[in-house]
Amino acid sequence: MFDNDIAFTIVVTTLLILLLIAGVIITIFLANRRHVQQEVKMALMQTNYEKELRAAENEVQEHTLNSISRELHDNIGQLLTLMRIQIEQEKLDRPEILPNLAPVDATLTDTIQQVRLLSHSLNSDVLEQKGLLQMVEQEANRLRQFKRIAIHLQHDETEPILTKDQRIMAFRIFQELLNNMLKHAKAKNIHVQVQAKEKFSLLLSDDGLGFDLAETMRSGGGAGIKNMTKRAALANLHFHIDTAVGKGSTFTLSETNI
Repeated sequence: MFDNDIAFTIVVTTLLILLLIAGVIITIFLANRRHVQQEVKMALMQTNYEKELRAAENEVQEHTLNSISRELHDNIGQLLTLMRIQIEQEKLDRPEILPNLAPVDATLTDTIQQVRLLSHSLNSDVLEQKGLLQMVEQEANRLRQFKRIAIHLQHDETEPILTKDQRIMAFRIFQELLNNMLKHAKAKNIHVQVQAKEKFSLLLSDDGLGFDLAETMRSGGGAGIKNMTKRAALANLHFHIDTAVGKGSTFTLSETNI
């Protein structure tokens, strides 16, 4: 009888210990699970915050660019038009100076055209009205007039089906890439390709110096690249770079699979 009591006590004690261990394990598991869920929640909140912040930054940027566009069109444009009127009046008053005014008149005409095109390129409302393809063509033509570099444009004559935010983001990144190529690439040719029949893609390539992408990112010189990548992702676009020292650079902006 005594042996049975001992055996019973051992079994009960063992079960209690196992239950206690199981309780501790379950408690640890639930605590870890809550911790993981909390970390996921915090990461999601951080991601959403960054998206909202970047969206706000882009909204402010577009507002600023639209203001500059209106300033160029309304004020600078009017001043240039006034200069044109004054020149025309001089031509009427003093016909003998027509040959001397011809170069000034030609330069003024080019300046008025450049200001008008630049004003359009900065205004997102004009982009919305004309569409991405026409604005890419206009920007390429504007830069061709400087005759600093040959710009070759190819497209499939199809306007990309994109949201307003995607159109604005794609065009701003396109402008930034063109500007960087003109400033740093030391290229002779820039090739631009726009495809939209099946899936949107915007490709820019140059025959310039190229660069070491990994080293650029490590050295802290890739802030612009990181910024364009984040801005593209914000609009559900994928930004890819293919480059090497001495082999030029190719930048591709395309729709994601999402």
